[in-house]
Amino acid sequence: MSASLTRTGQIVWLRLAILLAVAALTVGCDLLSPPKKHQPTPIPEDVTRLFRVHGDTSSDTVWIYEQGGPVHSLIDDPLSNFENFPDREHIHLVQVHQTLTLNHDLASRYEELSLQDLTAEVDVSVEILHRAIRHFRAEEKRVVVLGHSYGAFLVTRYLALKGAGGVDRFVIMAGRLDLPAAAVDGALNGVWHYFPGGGDPVPHPTLQPTNDQDFIEIAMVGATGHDRYTERLADTDLRRVIYVYGTADEQVGRLSDAEVSFLQRKKSTVITIQGGDHGAMFADPDVTRQIVDALQLQP
Repeated sequence: MSASLTRTGQIVWLRLAILLAVAALTVGCDLLSPPKKHQPTPIPEDVTRLFRVHGDTSSDTVWIYEQGGPVHSLIDDPLSNFENFPDREHIHLVQVHQTLTLNHDLASRYEELSLQDLTAEVDVSVEILHRAIRHFRAEEKRVVVLGHSYGAFLVTRYLALKGAGGVDRFVIMAGRLDLPAAAVDGALNGVWHYFPGGGDPVPHPTLQPTNDQDFIEIAMVGATGHDRYTERLADTDLRRVIYVYGTADEQVGRLSDAEVSFLQRKKSTVITIQGGDHGAMFADPDVTRQIVDALQLQP
């Protein structure tokens, strides 16, 4: 073998060794680098992209509605929930987006999201609500914020993070202040719980997540209900809150005596539906009348 061929072989092997060394260093650096910080769902700057408008936009009062869920799309006809309300045709209802209705990509990543990441995504929904409130307040509308089911949890969290300023009344329906730990832990671990007769939570016998969308949705429930809001709201003005719950609510359970007592001490209006289920506040005309009457009162 000639000397030139030997030198060529040496050069090739040297280059290969350098490439392998660089690759090893790169992999090593990647392994030693801290994991990338989760970036919450970006919120569009155009506030009109954050909600869908229904009803009579000429009304001087706007109802900003947080729907139940969490789900990946806005429900088609939210005004149908208010069919028992007087002057329904004059309601100006604004249906705000939530994180999952804006960002469908989270579902495929649910396994890598920590509780901190999930909470940051919940707070995207809170910020969307905040921007909608500011938008309509700037238009000099009377602002009523309503939340039902998962939406009730989001409105409660809004109060904890943003306070009650800028909103005339809050109507929170079929939610909880302190969701029992078993239901929270179950949701964070992919296990739906229900509340037989409105009592204590137990794993649901048939309804369990089966795909990525189901898992991210139940995880968001756990992250939203993780805080103890009787503690978080201890220094928040709740006189403008109307809280409506059914004693036989099997989806989130009835309010505990401690939750009711907390709301009463905070001068909130508490409407109890004896034997009422998760949707009784929409179906019972008597309850509707109580809500409407409470909305007319000065807190």
